[in-house]
Amino acid sequence: MEFWLRLARSRIAKDVKAGRGDVHIGFALVCRLFITAMDKRAEGDGRIWSDLLQYAEQVVAKHPPRH
Repeated sequence: MEFWLRLARSRIAKDVKAGRGDVHIGFALVCRLFITAMDKRAEGDGRIWSDLLQYAEQVVAKHPPRH
């Protein structure tokens, strides 16, 4: 987890320097989505979590992340 957080922070800083400040909004929304999915799963509703994982797997399979 620490690796991905450091990588995300570095990439966000580069995007901000390149004038793409909306990266903060995107990251915040992704974090809120992740937390919402975890909360709903803890409440017994795993649909958002399942959908999130399925979508993420599809995107990453088509567009593997660069390291």
